[in-house]
Amino acid sequence: MPIEYHEGAATLAGVISVEDAEPLLAWLQANPGAALDCADCEHLHAAALQALMATQAGISAWPSNPQLRQWLHAALDP
Repeated sequence: MPIEYHEGAATLAGVISVEDAEPLLAWLQANPGAALDCADCEHLHAAALQALMATQAGISAWPSNPQLRQWLHAALDP
């Protein structure tokens, strides 16, 4: 599974597709202040990025992929 939901945190791994965006948004809205572990995330669809931006989600671990990490930092941590 690309996203594993836990109490107060979620782990994003592999490819996060457009199909993952709506459930992610709903979970983030229901869990304000939740932390996201993106260390193993390889790709994040723009719709999922919009969910992160809309909820101002906190990132506990940035992607290990340097290009994805830079892209997310630019969008979420300006």
